[in-house]
Amino acid sequence: MTITFEPMDQATAAHLRENGPDSYGNAPERRISDGAGVPCRCCMRFVGPGEPYLTVAWRPFAALHAYAETGPVFLHAEPCAPDPIGPEELPAFLSSPDYILRGYDADERIVYGTGGVIRREAIRARLDELLATPGIKAVHIRSARNNCYHCKAVRGEPTQQ
Repeated sequence: MTITFEPMDQATAAHLRENGPDSYGNAPERRISDGAGVPCRCCMRFVGPGEPYLTVAWRPFAALHAYAETGPVFLHAEPCAPDPIGPEELPAFLSSPDYILRGYDADERIVYGTGGVIRREAIRARLDELLATPGIKAVHIRSARNNCYHCKAVRGEPTQQ
């Protein structure tokens, strides 16, 4: 199965970089990275030491509903785009030992029983399993330490953002 990792879309990133309000109506917070684990949700790489980045509240869902979680995320303050990800690779910023994976249906509701903490080396196998399950349209990958949203995994080839 082909799996695509979807980052924050470029339109949302551009809006935030232009000081547009985040999901809570606040202006982005601008900071300088010390190089210690600031994962950019737009390019799915780490923000390098000395590089500016933004901290924002972001809700990676199409609509407001009970399952539409909002949380803090980081992104480069300057435009960036993801690198191609090979068929057996993970996004560069997924470097922790484990992550929370959780399946969602077509209405962006959690599919109960799909959530769990998964070791990094088992992520691809668990994504294959979850995305082959009828009713699961996407899997969110979140920090196992802080529950922060990282990216979404879906079946199929990448689309233009």
